[in-house]
Amino acid sequence: METCKMQPLKKTICPARRVLNLLKGKFTLEILSEIIDGNIHYGSLLRSVEGINPRILAQRLHDFEQEGILSRKVLPTSPPQVEYKMTKKGIALRSIVEEMKKWEQTIKMLLSVCQVLK
Repeated sequence: METCKMQPLKKTICPARRVLNLLKGKFTLEILSEIIDGNIHYGSLLRSVEGINPRILAQRLHDFEQEGILSRKVLPTSPPQVEYKMTKKGIALRSIVEEMKKWEQTIKMLLSVCQVLK
């Protein structure tokens, strides 16, 4: 008679984990915020995101493109310009980014009130 081995149940990962993993990268929210606000060219993103270097910006943009959040278009200019636009998936992420920014502002305000009350 054959015995049945029970496989241990694997814990399921929280569905939000994939989004959090995507957003946790350095400068991720800053880059997405800039693109949401209409800053869609590589050069202007590089100038407007304080402290970012070209390698990290290129990597984040590539990650977003691979994830289907951004589309990339090389414009036929001299020198060539690259333009990034939010895809439908990226547009859906917009509300999450905006809520995270609101949350951060609320926390900042609460911390400053706590400092005053000390």
